[in-house]
Amino acid sequence: MRSFISTMSVQKDGSRPHETEDASAVLPDVARDEEVEGQVLAAIADGASESVLAGPWARLLAESFVHAAATRPNTLRNRRTFGRAVLGVVHEWEDWLAGYVADREANDRPIRWYEQPGLDRGAYATLLAFQLAGTHGQRWYAAAMGDSCLFQVRDGALSRTFPLDSAEEFGTSPNLLNSRNTDEDLIAERVRLTQGSYREGDQFFLATDALAAWFLAEKERDGAPWDVLRELACSGTDEDFADWVTKQRGNGDMRNDDVALVHVDLG
Repeated sequence: MRSFISTMSVQKDGSRPHETEDASAVLPDVARDEEVEGQVLAAIADGASESVLAGPWARLLAESFVHAAATRPNTLRNRRTFGRAVLGVVHEWEDWLAGYVADREANDRPIRWYEQPGLDRGAYATLLAFQLAGTHGQRWYAAAMGDSCLFQVRDGALSRTFPLDSAEEFGTSPNLLNSRNTDEDLIAERVRLTQGSYREGDQFFLATDALAAWFLAEKERDGAPWDVLRELACSGTDEDFADWVTKQRGNGDMRNDDVALVHVDLG
């Protein structure tokens, strides 16, 4: 089945684009709204601002998980396989961090004593990974750690939400993946898995928490947030999306936080 993929992001007000701590990754890596056939893999991650190097950790999680799911199809279908994939990213992080420290030293900016405790604690992020299988009877699979959300829309109505169901569920302390955590059992225990079917015309939206909370709140006000986001993803520019996010923040309808969106349209 054909699909069209779009990714968009906006940094929080007061930050520059490279400072965003939300990340997304998709396979196949195609141009925005370009038609693809077969399997689609996507992931979004939301770095926790209170931790050090949250943005790089979120980017590594998203990128590594789409590749893990591509090579090991059960990654998003089995708790143990998911846990092992996380441990693989933790090992990648150690290599990345060693390079970061070496680069700081080479540029005469060594790690300061007050930075070391944060590095020792590790970086934290949520993760939502999604697989639209090209076989197996038109099934999709998703795994989540935290409050980034997946929405499935069919026939103009919201048919599935995962892992949260209402706007009031945001604001609590979500489960996070830590770059120093090597406890596979704990990761497997906390991850949430789900699956479903898809058909032509369905839409999927992957959104980090600020956008996901707006989406559910708008739905609870009898709105159709999927129509707004589909129009922006399919017909708008990055600047249009940024302007729209800024307007929602100004209206008080969206929290000022980094935003990442992946839209998969089966139209």
